[in-house]
Amino acid sequence: MNGSALGNRNYLVYFIGNTVSLHGLWVYRVALGWLAWQLTESEFWVGAVAFTQFAPAVLFGPVFGVLADRFDRRAASLLINTLSTLNMCLLALLTALGKTDIYVLCLLAMMQGILDGAHMPVRMSLVPNLVPRAQLQSALATNSISFNLSRFIGPAMAGLLIATLGVAAAFAFNAISYVAILAALLMVRLLPAAHGSTARNDVWHEMKDGIRYAVRHREIRPLLAVIAAASVLGRGPLELLPAFADAVFGRGSAGLATLTSSVGAGAIVAGLILARGTGWLRLEIVAGGILSAGLLLALLGASQAFWLSVALVAALGSMLSLCGVGSQILLQSSVDDRLRGRVSSLWGMVAFGGTALGGLLIGTLSSLYGLQRVTVATGIACTLLVALILLRYRASHRRT
Repeated sequence: MNGSALGNRNYLVYFIGNTVSLHGLWVYRVALGWLAWQLTESEFWVGAVAFTQFAPAVLFGPVFGVLADRFDRRAASLLINTLSTLNMCLLALLTALGKTDIYVLCLLAMMQGILDGAHMPVRMSLVPNLVPRAQLQSALATNSISFNLSRFIGPAMAGLLIATLGVAAAFAFNAISYVAILAALLMVRLLPAAHGSTARNDVWHEMKDGIRYAVRHREIRPLLAVIAAASVLGRGPLELLPAFADAVFGRGSAGLATLTSSVGAGAIVAGLILARGTGWLRLEIVAGGILSAGLLLALLGASQAFWLSVALVAALGSMLSLCGVGSQILLQSSVDDRLRGRVSSLWGMVAFGGTALGGLLIGTLSSLYGLQRVTVATGIACTLLVALILLRYRASHRRT
């Protein structure tokens, strides 16, 4: 069975449920960043909240990857999404009662970050078990469109919910959205994984096996390196969009929704490009996109005009999404299925953990030296670092 993955009923059910849930995710992320800014008006605390969301992917990612390879992925996803629903209900309730200060917000964001970190390798490993291999690239590209469509619509919904009903309503919306993915998971059937031996070592040895495999793989190793640079130096500054919206441009929550939606709009374009085919995709394309993103980021830091910045952020969203999803496609198309969860967790560790580190680092530096100045420096650093990685990759291939 070839063609679009959407022609596969199994994947279509998952796609619909996942798309609804992703809208809730983006409503939550915008509301979280905005509430952190409202409570403190500090770039540091906005970066700190971003760090608490993604840091668990760094701290526990390889362990989560081992567990994703050991246990039933659908059952794990059902459990994690159920716990996420309860956490969001608690956050919505405390916010509605006025009991949420920045420390409570960081704690609950950290709890959600742990759940998201655990779910990330499960989610990435789940899609290849929903479709035959011939439809895998289509499924990954279509999943990207779903993710980025929600990134475009979700922030607009967040802006409307926050303006009319308050931040608590945005958190409650995310809690409700988990019902869709839970229902989809109960309806789909997973294809059998192509596991070889069922023998298991202890968690530590299995974790080392996954790391060793990724480090020795001549394509996966540089792929992870460029994604790490893109996450820390490319996506990190985008976690400071609440500060851009209010402190730089004076546009408030409506400006934040516009900027965040423009990231999603650009990313949708990238998703549509990937959905048309990925035969042209290779590591040099991914690295070149990140080089361009670094230059766009430097221009964003230098911009004084809101609508020019909206256009720059849209272009950034397109480049970073093309690279992020492109790297997933390259990785998932080449990794051994026995190690899929572990290698996926390493990708998540550098992609989401790098964003956490970048948000915290850039937020701290911005509070000392100014947001726009630090953004310019970060963009230049991103371009130079990825250029060095790409030169080393090409030199290693010439030697072989």
